[in-house]
Amino acid sequence: MATSPALITPEPAAPEEPASYRRLFAIRGMVPLVGSSLLSRTALMMSSVAFALLGLQRFHSASIAGLSIFLLIFPGLVVSPINGALLDRFGRRRLMVLDLAVAASGLLLLALLTETNRLGIGVLLLVVSLVSLTSTLSAGGSRSLFPLLVPNSMWERANATDAICYGLAAVAGPGLAGAVTGWLGNAAALVVIAIGYVLAAVAMLRVPEPAVARTPSRGILRDAWQGLRLVLSNRTLRWCAVAMSLLNMSVGLIAVALPVIVLALHGSAASVGGLFALQGLAGVPAALMAGRMRSLGRERGVMAMCFVATGAAVLLLLLPSVAWLAVAMACVGLLDGPVNVALFSLRQRRTSREWFGRAFAISIGLNYAGTPIGAAAAGPLVSHSVSTAVVIAAALPLVAAFAVMRIPRE
Repeated sequence: MATSPALITPEPAAPEEPASYRRLFAIRGMVPLVGSSLLSRTALMMSSVAFALLGLQRFHSASIAGLSIFLLIFPGLVVSPINGALLDRFGRRRLMVLDLAVAASGLLLLALLTETNRLGIGVLLLVVSLVSLTSTLSAGGSRSLFPLLVPNSMWERANATDAICYGLAAVAGPGLAGAVTGWLGNAAALVVIAIGYVLAAVAMLRVPEPAVARTPSRGILRDAWQGLRLVLSNRTLRWCAVAMSLLNMSVGLIAVALPVIVLALHGSAASVGGLFALQGLAGVPAALMAGRMRSLGRERGVMAMCFVATGAAVLLLLLPSVAWLAVAMACVGLLDGPVNVALFSLRQRRTSREWFGRAFAISIGLNYAGTPIGAAAAGPLVSHSVSTAVVIAAALPLVAAFAVMRIPRE
């Protein structure tokens, strides 16, 4: 008999020792999982900058740069239901290693073609698209492994660690890609990214495959459809996806508006990078602190309050001062940590373990979809009025707060 998608994972008996980060990292497989996640996410962040620079420097085209970044993300989001079904049916570790190997192979091929001056636009876009197709195997796989490897009482700390990996990757990845490209060239940057994926795959081999009951399968496509139906019909998963998509639309708007604001204040490209790095760094201690707090029953309130505060922080971007821009980005980063910990924990508690792969892969895809939508809308908005773009970016988290309150209390 198939397990109901609405089944909530029960809480086990309370552990004898109190939850702590020391105890978290003593769990078998946690250290290599964190290492693999940090390496693969840093490589992904490097890829966005490296492909943008490759398009600009080799093909002298901003359109090629933007299209390559779009194709690096979008195809993986489209096939996320299938990739999630594969994770639930065949396990996570082997498929994540496969994805990391595909990414490394594709980047090494592009590096070779770049170094030998044989890289064409068609080949670039084709290889990037193929690499993207498997990308949600790692994204959904790592997100589901964190709660599967630890007892439910440790979820907050595991989710905080997961969020910190993203924060550190967002800080290190773009800067490293720019430095390697400027020092050694485009091909060398692609090789360094490929090495990061290879090391992530090696670390993943040390992560045990958790034992998870599996629902009877009628085929991958049917499993994928059931996963999509689960996310859309489950009120918790649906409204979490709506709220995070709205928040990420704001992120997309800020990604375009902030450089325009900084340059208008006679700042530099380095200042823009520093402000985004500050946002990522601020999220690290915030996530650590959020992970120390038991979020059970308080997830909706935490997310709603943080969304409202984020909207207020974004309005600080209207103040004509780089110092106030730094305050705004630091506040956004600080609020991002508790949001992620509460979101991950709530989603895990409202989803049966045997559906983690599908539910998380599809949810991640829906969440990320907000960023390119916001970035695409930012172009005409910023051209018309930067202030209008900022006000809309501030309003979107407020709308997201209302969406969160549509999530059932239980």
